[in-house]
Amino acid sequence: MKHKVDSRLTRNYGEKSSDDFRQVYREWADTYDHDLVHEFGYQAPQAAVACLRTHLTSLDSTILDMGCGTGLVGQLLHDAGYRTIDGLDLSPEMLAKANGRGVYRSLDEADLAQDLALEPVYDAIICVGVFSHQPSQPFDLAKLFAGLKPDGTLIATVNGKGWHEIGWDELLKKSAHRQGFHIEAISDIPYLSRQHISGKLLVLRP
Repeated sequence: MKHKVDSRLTRNYGEKSSDDFRQVYREWADTYDHDLVHEFGYQAPQAAVACLRTHLTSLDSTILDMGCGTGLVGQLLHDAGYRTIDGLDLSPEMLAKANGRGVYRSLDEADLAQDLALEPVYDAIICVGVFSHQPSQPFDLAKLFAGLKPDGTLIATVNGKGWHEIGWDELLKKSAHRQGFHIEAISDIPYLSRQHISGKLLVLRP
């Protein structure tokens, strides 16, 4: 029997505008952490941070948490000993929650679907829970390389349903060919375990 995905998740699936996403997160910010972690079994942050730690052995590294949301990833990075963490997100309400954690050097609004003003100052960029069912997303992620140092690493997760349903694998290869970045690794990770949704973990380099 096919598992029915919770409507709180599916409202983010399909092609949505940035304003659509802002509205979803405006309404969801107060219960987001509880819903994802306790009800849906959200494990992507732990998998992504564990991967980042294998690539960034220096705790003095500078990290950008793109699509930081309420700061779940930033908290894990801080708990691991990293102290120079910036966060970007399109939702002011989610950023307010992230700010309350006190783990970020800076927090600002940014929309990955639009132009980004990034300087190449980061040793790593981590992007968790952002990529799913939007066919533009494999190409949007290429914008993040502008923020990496020449030897930097981009670590990103992709919702497994989106990966299969829109053909992320082929779109990512096209994006890499077009933008000239390198796909170092793609691995399977637990994502939303209580919704029976797995995920993909990407390790990408300029």
